Amino acid sequence: MRHAGISAQPLLAATATPPATEGPFYPTPSMRSADVDNDLVKIIGAVREAGGEVFMLKGRLTDKGGTPLAGYRIEIWQCDMNGKYLHSSDRQSIAFDAGFQGFGHDITGPDGSYSFRTIKPVTYPGRTPHIHVKVFDDSRERLTTQFYIDGHPANGRDRIFNRLADAEAKAVSMIFTPSADGEQATVDVIL
Repeated sequence: MRHAGISAQPLLAATATPPATEGPFYPTPSMRSADVDNDLVKIIGAVREAGGEVFMLKGRLTDKGGTPLAGYRIEIWQCDMNGKYLHSSDRQSIAFDAGFQGFGHDITGPDGSYSFRTIKPVTYPGRTPHIHVKVFDDSRERLTTQFYIDGHPANGRDRIFNRLADAEAKAVSMIFTPSADGEQATVDVIL
């Protein structure tokens, strides 16, 4: 006999966020700006803000059971509006946008929340627009992944994006929606 409100089948755990390559442009500490925070659009002391389409990237970090993971470090890095990375190995003959931080981090709150003010990613040679993401528990790396723009025409030609199953691609795709502070995208990360 079943009790009211109790399912006959166990609840399925959420699918973990799929890992992805770090790529060649993870900025070493010596390459990063002294201003390393969760606002990649404004560098402290700089006169101007970064070029590009600004948006808020938000989400929550949880385990597969939905329990929030507080106090974790989430890092993001991406190319600037011109498709140039803040990295000495990016040999493109264009200047890096001096108003763009290129790398930032946030610490998850009690509810697992994180947020970044950044720019919409753009293409660079051979890749669809994406944002690189790392998650750390203290000093231990737990996940490296990439976030993509939902439905972007270049996704179908991207070798890394095309390795993802449909559900995985959906889990790491950004959908931009209007908010009181401009556009935002929400991507939850599940370890």
